[in-house]
Amino acid sequence: MNRLYTIKEVSMRSGLSTQLIRKWEERYEAVKPARFPNGYRGYTKKDVETLIWLKSKAEQGTPIGLAVQEQQQLLESSASAEIMLAEQSEPESVLERSELKEYQQRLVSLFLQLDHSGAQRFFDQLIALHQMDFVLLKVLQPALVEIGTLWEQGEISEYQEHFGSHFIRERLLALKNLFSIPPGSPKLITACSPLERHELGILFLGYFALQNGFETIYLGASPSEKGIFDCLQQQQPAAFAFGTTMKPKLQESVPFYMKLDRTIVERGLDTKVFIGGSVIEEDAILPGTKHIYLLSGDAREAMNKLKKLTAN
Repeated sequence: MNRLYTIKEVSMRSGLSTQLIRKWEERYEAVKPARFPNGYRGYTKKDVETLIWLKSKAEQGTPIGLAVQEQQQLLESSASAEIMLAEQSEPESVLERSELKEYQQRLVSLFLQLDHSGAQRFFDQLIALHQMDFVLLKVLQPALVEIGTLWEQGEISEYQEHFGSHFIRERLLALKNLFSIPPGSPKLITACSPLERHELGILFLGYFALQNGFETIYLGASPSEKGIFDCLQQQQPAAFAFGTTMKPKLQESVPFYMKLDRTIVERGLDTKVFIGGSVIEEDAILPGTKHIYLLSGDAREAMNKLKKLTAN
């Protein structure tokens, strides 16, 4: 978690040339890298995320100097800056008990008011203050769960739940454009499990797949079985990953997964298939299959397991 990245690694992860990274450092102080023992630049994960954020602002037409100033203003104007500085010494539980709950409640409030611009500004503040992993797993995901619960309990309207879900979906899909994946990287096909239409879980996993160097292709909600089998035949990916949220629908999909497993065996492919989501309680191989894995845990945990299994 605390390793330093070389400038070449940062270039591959951010899509920025090494020359441009140096220019942004020297001219605008966009990031301030540490140094390896040999004197070469060493970048933290936060540095990488900062450069990706600045790249997105530049692609939107913001001059890089102004983008750097905007990031600094976000840090200085937010009362949460003190929390950011204290995170090095304070246990995460302190943040969870105070600032974290405030983050979640504020985001939910913006969703319920349909305040898109306010939600976007707050999102920008969060990623200026914290690592993207933290924002996704500790703020966006719990906020999504809360509005879903409020809707199921009849306390909010369907349109408010949809607004929040679409906002998070847009942010996750936009993140894909900020990664530059080298040619020849392992290919991961992601989709909702058959009959499943809840996309956000698999989109979260897709973000962590990109972060781990996978070429990630998203097929969407409830893709057709024919489309998946055509994709298997034509793309022959390293892996498929499916997201599911409801046990009954997963049970209904078991015949599909059995057929997918048989097809992989018959064609002599190395493709592995992973199913993740809140309904998966423990890691296992789907009974009666050889290549279908059930992965428990959140999106980041599932991705770490997927990476290890595909490396074998």
